[in-house]
Amino acid sequence: MRFSIESPTTRITLAAGITSLIGPTCAVLPYTNYPPVFPSSPLAVVWLLATIGAIGVGIGVFAFCKGSKIAGTVCFLTNIPVFAYYGFIAYFFAMGGSR
Repeated sequence: MRFSIESPTTRITLAAGITSLIGPTCAVLPYTNYPPVFPSSPLAVVWLLATIGAIGVGIGVFAFCKGSKIAGTVCFLTNIPVFAYYGFIAYFFAMGGSR
Protein backbone atom coordinates (compact mmCIF):
# COMPACT_ATOMS: atom_id res chain seq x y z
CA MET A 1 0.00 0.00 0.00
CA ARG A 2 1.41 3.36 -1.01
CA PHE A 3 1.41 6.47 1.14
CA SER A 4 -0.78 9.07 -0.52
CA ILE A 5 -1.50 12.58 0.70
CA GLU A 6 -4.78 12.50 -1.24
CA SER A 7 -6.25 10.01 1.21
CA PRO A 8 -8.84 11.72 3.44
CA THR A 9 -7.65 9.84 6.51
CA THR A 10 -4.06 10.92 5.90
CA ARG A 11 -5.07 14.57 5.63
CA ILE A 12 -7.11 14.37 8.83
CA THR A 13 -4.20 12.66 10.59
CA LEU A 14 -1.81 15.39 9.47
CA ALA A 15 -4.21 18.12 10.59
CA ALA A 16 -4.63 16.48 13.99
CA GLY A 17 -0.89 16.06 14.36
CA ILE A 18 -0.18 19.69 13.55
CA THR A 19 -2.99 20.89 15.82
CA SER A 20 -1.70 18.77 18.70
CA LEU A 21 1.45 20.91 18.60
CA ILE A 22 -0.08 24.33 17.90
CA GLY A 23 -2.43 24.47 20.91
CA PRO A 24 0.14 23.81 23.65
CA THR A 25 2.74 25.94 21.87
CA CYS A 26 0.42 28.95 21.78
CA ALA A 27 -0.55 28.33 25.40
CA VAL A 28 3.00 28.75 26.71
CA LEU A 29 3.84 31.86 24.67
CA PRO A 30 2.51 34.34 27.29
CA TYR A 31 4.82 32.75 29.90
CA THR A 32 7.92 33.20 27.73
CA ASN A 33 7.58 37.01 27.57
CA TYR A 34 6.64 36.74 23.95
CA PRO A 35 4.97 40.00 22.82
CA PRO A 36 1.21 39.49 22.94
CA VAL A 37 -0.93 40.01 19.88
CA PHE A 38 -3.19 42.51 21.65
CA PRO A 39 -0.98 44.33 24.17
CA SER A 40 -3.70 46.79 25.20
CA SER A 41 -6.17 44.04 26.12
CA PRO A 42 -4.77 40.95 27.87
CA LEU A 43 -8.28 39.49 28.14
CA ALA A 44 -8.44 39.34 24.33
CA VAL A 45 -5.31 37.16 24.36
CA VAL A 46 -6.95 34.85 26.90
CA TRP A 47 -10.07 34.53 24.74
CA LEU A 48 -7.87 33.87 21.69
CA LEU A 49 -6.03 31.07 23.51
CA ALA A 50 -9.31 29.58 24.76
CA THR A 51 -10.59 29.59 21.18
CA ILE A 52 -7.41 27.91 19.92
CA GLY A 53 -7.87 25.22 22.58
CA ALA A 54 -11.53 24.71 21.66
CA ILE A 55 -10.70 24.37 17.98
CA GLY A 56 -7.95 21.87 18.82
CA VAL A 57 -10.38 19.81 20.89
CA GLY A 58 -12.87 19.87 18.02
CA ILE A 59 -10.28 18.76 15.48
CA GLY A 60 -9.21 15.97 17.82
CA VAL A 61 -12.75 14.67 18.19
CA PHE A 62 -13.36 14.98 14.45
CA ALA A 63 -10.17 13.07 13.64
CA PHE A 64 -11.05 10.35 16.15
CA CYS A 65 -14.52 9.94 14.64
CA LYS A 66 -13.18 9.84 11.07
CA GLY A 67 -10.74 7.00 11.68
CA SER A 68 -7.52 8.57 12.95
CA LYS A 69 -7.83 7.09 16.43
CA ILE A 70 -4.29 7.75 17.70
CA ALA A 71 -3.82 11.20 16.16
CA GLY A 72 -7.30 12.26 17.28
CA THR A 73 -6.70 11.09 20.83
CA VAL A 74 -3.33 12.84 21.05
CA CYS A 75 -4.79 16.04 19.61
CA PHE A 76 -7.72 15.93 22.04
CA LEU A 77 -5.56 15.19 25.07
CA THR A 78 -3.02 17.91 24.33
CA ASN A 79 -5.60 20.61 23.66
CA ILE A 80 -8.10 19.93 26.46
CA PRO A 81 -5.81 21.44 29.16
CA VAL A 82 -5.32 24.55 27.02
CA PHE A 83 -9.05 24.95 26.59
CA ALA A 84 -9.81 24.21 30.25
CA TYR A 85 -7.19 26.59 31.65
CA TYR A 86 -7.74 29.57 29.39
CA GLY A 87 -11.47 28.96 29.11
CA PHE A 88 -11.78 29.10 32.88
CA ILE A 89 -9.75 32.31 33.10
CA ALA A 90 -11.72 33.96 30.29
CA TYR A 91 -15.07 32.95 31.79
CA PHE A 92 -14.01 34.03 35.29
CA PHE A 93 -13.07 37.54 34.20
CA ALA A 94 -16.05 37.82 31.83
CA MET A 95 -18.39 37.10 34.74
CA GLY A 96 -16.90 39.98 36.73
CA GLY A 97 -14.13 38.26 38.64
CA SER A 98 -11.08 40.20 39.64
CA ARG A 99 -7.62 39.49 40.97
